[in-house]
Amino acid sequence: MLDRAISKGATGLFIAPRQRLKTLLFATAGLALVSAPHALAQTASETLATAGDVPDDAATTEDIIVTGTLVARPGFVSPTPVTSLDSADLNRVSASNLADALNQLPALKPSVTPSSVGNLSKLAGGNFLDLRGLTYLRTLTLIDGKRYVPATPEGVVNTNLIPQALIGGVDVVTGGASAAYGSDAVAGVVNLKLDDKLEGIRGSIQGGITDHNDHRNYLASLAFGKSFAGGRGHILLGGEMAENGGIANGSSRAWAGNRGVILNPAYTATNGAPMYLHVNDARTSNSAPGGAIFSGPLSGLAFGPNGATMPFRYGTLVTPDNSMNGGDGDPLASPYVLETPLKRRSAYGGVRFDLADDITAYASIDYGRSTFSEASIPSYDNFTILRSNAFLPASVRADMVAQNLDSFTLGRGNLDYGIGKIEQKAETWQAVGGVRGKLGGSWTFDASYSYGRTHNRTLFTGNVINARRLLAIDAVVNPVTGGIVCRSTQTDPTNGCVPLNLFGVGSPSQQAIDYITGTSVRDWQIKQQTADLAIRGEPFSTWAGPVSLAVGGQWRQQTVDVTSDPLSIARAFRVGNTQPYTGRITVKEAFGELVVPLAKDESWAQNIDLDIAGRVTDYSTSGTVETWKAGLNYAVNNTLRFRVTRSRDIRAPNINELFQVGQTLIFSINDVSIGQRYNVNAVSGGNPFLKPERADTLTAGIVFTPSFLPRFSLSIDYYDIKIKGAIGSLGAQSIVDRCNAGQTSFCLLAPRGSDGRISVLLIAPVNFQQITTRGVDVEAAYRMRVGGGSFDLHALVNYTDKLDLVGDSGELTRFAGNTDQPLLDGVGGTARWKVTSSATYSTDAYRLSLTGRYVSGGVLTRDPGVTFDYDSVKGRVYLDISGEVALYKNANGGKVSLFGVIANALDTDPPFTGYQFQTARQLYDVIGRQYTAGVRFKF
Repeated sequence: MLDRAISKGATGLFIAPRQRLKTLLFATAGLALVSAPHALAQTASETLATAGDVPDDAATTEDIIVTGTLVARPGFVSPTPVTSLDSADLNRVSASNLADALNQLPALKPSVTPSSVGNLSKLAGGNFLDLRGLTYLRTLTLIDGKRYVPATPEGVVNTNLIPQALIGGVDVVTGGASAAYGSDAVAGVVNLKLDDKLEGIRGSIQGGITDHNDHRNYLASLAFGKSFAGGRGHILLGGEMAENGGIANGSSRAWAGNRGVILNPAYTATNGAPMYLHVNDARTSNSAPGGAIFSGPLSGLAFGPNGATMPFRYGTLVTPDNSMNGGDGDPLASPYVLETPLKRRSAYGGVRFDLADDITAYASIDYGRSTFSEASIPSYDNFTILRSNAFLPASVRADMVAQNLDSFTLGRGNLDYGIGKIEQKAETWQAVGGVRGKLGGSWTFDASYSYGRTHNRTLFTGNVINARRLLAIDAVVNPVTGGIVCRSTQTDPTNGCVPLNLFGVGSPSQQAIDYITGTSVRDWQIKQQTADLAIRGEPFSTWAGPVSLAVGGQWRQQTVDVTSDPLSIARAFRVGNTQPYTGRITVKEAFGELVVPLAKDESWAQNIDLDIAGRVTDYSTSGTVETWKAGLNYAVNNTLRFRVTRSRDIRAPNINELFQVGQTLIFSINDVSIGQRYNVNAVSGGNPFLKPERADTLTAGIVFTPSFLPRFSLSIDYYDIKIKGAIGSLGAQSIVDRCNAGQTSFCLLAPRGSDGRISVLLIAPVNFQQITTRGVDVEAAYRMRVGGGSFDLHALVNYTDKLDLVGDSGELTRFAGNTDQPLLDGVGGTARWKVTSSATYSTDAYRLSLTGRYVSGGVLTRDPGVTFDYDSVKGRVYLDISGEVALYKNANGGKVSLFGVIANALDTDPPFTGYQFQTARQLYDVIGRQYTAGVRFKF
């Protein structure tokens, strides 16, 4: 293991074993030079910029801004690793969404995107950033170093709602940063930097599509910047429109179809047979699209159009958990949405003005809106049908009379009467105002206030109302009129019940569907106020130079109001049933950071800087916590630099985790203990007794910039993050599996009824987990002049040695090299190796880039006692091709360019894992080959 192979010296540099270091270097060089992909990041920009080869569209700024530290001092480099992307990097990817470009960085995991959580309504359509696979809840997203209004009650930022047309660059801090930025920065920080120096007009129009004629998308963006009043003021305006048609379901992809995993009918706990089998057509054996009888002597009789009867065809491998391969049952896998369709709009306006030579006022307001509409997940139910049912075919009723049967069990899917839709509209706006300037000498200040709101309204249309469906199913013949009515109507003629015919696909009438379904509502109103003050200066000097100090404070308040409809409050719907609640968190913080130079221009050190920071935070809900960091930068010379940081970071429980009242969900579970598959209700809620998570983070690395190769840079960084008291709750199937495996603490969340089945699942967050992750990041970059242009090689490598989750009873789940995702929005499987490497040749007239991305494979799951017919899958390599050619240029730097991108050019399919979904959607590309073309301009 990596921890046994690392030895630490006095400098903090770690020395990896020879073979592992050799593997890292070969992976870096090999993918940069052989796969020849395209550059994404510019951590090596310190070196490359000095070479005088910075692209003409690279973002520049006069301000001293160092992400990862509060101190602003010329020449200071944060000891915490930072990966940077500029506008040129983003243009090369030409993604219709910023998150699609950022998620190509190996340190980020695309765990919450429109293609990875398409069926989880609270996050569907969103793009939430996830560093280190520690979940989006532990990654802090900022705009120009300041907090942005959250998009969900969890307090996280949806990048879809941030105006992206004006983003000039992105800094990714890949280490704990709570001392600098506060709660949620456990895994790191993603800082989106606006191009507030823009002069002129910049814009782009692009469109895209896949080989499958889906994932149709477009993006139109425009930005305008202009100085005024002799340069004392500057105005910045921008807006964009984007749309992605999404992918309706997995059946559109050959690798997915209706493939899935079913219980092996030959499995026993002692015979060595695998528990689960991969099959190409996973279906239920106790339900059919038009209904089938699954009890008594009439079992195996199915209903076709207009109630016509026919034998129910069983497939192969019919299992005790009511699944099988093939046959006439309801599909178990293909109905899942593969990518949520999305429309978004955003606008931004900002102005700054020098009130005096040393005082600048600034203000901005931005607005974002996103909408989507997608089908909810189909399911099936089992009903008791009485012999008196008026819709029952005469032949079946006759058989029931002959067999002396009063009722039977009907298993039926809901595709034609109860699938419904999820429709969401989210709007966010935020206004910021502030003043910054000089206080005299080296001292500066920056004071600001922001107010923002998010309104997210989600409608679950076509949602079944349980009580009404029960009434509608019990249809009888009115003895007076001879018509078919609900039995309940005979005793309550004004109840409005419309009888429901379940026999055969298409049999339910629209009037009956309208009666038994309704629209449930979930409405979020989120408000955030933030007041910031930062003072920076140099109070004194040491023998090695001036000491830099940053002190300040922040006041922040978040309020969440969740409302719903009367039927949801009464828990009348089949799914949803959001319960109203109101929550508020008020945060008061004081922070300070000190950078002390310890050596400068010595024979043994070009410079050494000690960086110490601390923050005290008081939460109105969970009390006072302290965070801190200590870092050291040791530049031996222009060639070699060491860096090490040790920090204590926290994540406080968010409003949803604390105050959520409860929501009803339905899950289909495999209950191995009784050998059955069935649906179970799950009720999720909050826990007001949660405490903040605590994380201890260590990063240590080396930066190599040899003088004999002036345009080459290499950095290697080790990281180790240990989170104690991590807040989490497992998914339905994981709770059941762990209970059946003998972990009794989980059985408390799954009480059973008299029939042996689980009656309800209780899902609530608790501080019951410990999470540990460690690994190595490698970044290499090289630039050379070739002909009249520049040739760039760049590689980013992440090796995850460990990502472990430990429960309260000591049960261990290892997620490194694991493809399992127990929770769509929780810690899950992550690849051991992730590589993004690139080769780009560019001139003033054109550019050609190749990008190679590698995601390693792994085991399907490490859930205790769960085995498969095959237990692991291989990794995947993706190749992207992009290019740009100038169509028009003028003497003032104006330019019009045509660009194009082929993403996943080899149309590489993801591996078929089958556990939870057909593939690990949080790891592998499920879209396939994508074509994008467009025009960008700047004047």
